[in-house]
Amino acid sequence: MSTEPTHSPDEPLDAVDLALLADLARIAEEIDPVPDGLVERSLFAITLAGLEAEVMELEYVQVPEMSVRGDAPPVEARTITFTSESVTVMISLSATDDGRVRIDGWAAPATALRVELHRPGTVSETASDEDGRFVFDAVDRGPASLVVRRADGAGGAVSTPVVEL
Repeated sequence: MSTEPTHSPDEPLDAVDLALLADLARIAEEIDPVPDGLVERSLFAITLAGLEAEVMELEYVQVPEMSVRGDAPPVEARTITFTSESVTVMISLSATDDGRVRIDGWAAPATALRVELHRPGTVSETASDEDGRFVFDAVDRGPASLVVRRADGAGGAVSTPVVEL
């Protein structure tokens, strides 16, 4: 009996090769499955990286100490401030009755802005008023980032880091 291999790597895959690859894929899936949402989060990160926007710095996160009134359940609210050389954006996140999140935002210096909310697989857009105030009413929880642009088109885009809503 010969101990020499009978298969050359230059030959096309045959049924035995395909069966071995299928077994390897099954074993890998059982031992180390792909985490839920990894593909969506990766595409989201790639999309944000492709914006070529100035990235703001996460400066401040606050959870109110007095978030309970009487016998009512706690009120979930967070305030986050992002800063860059050209703009500062503060957002307040509060839970809605349906378990989603309302985003109230303010930008300084005050000016009319286009504000994009980037989430895995989707982008929502709103406009701020002349005072830099904007709102996204009911947003699903999960990773998100804001991209801010002046409404008049002057200057470049500025992006926040990804935060968990």
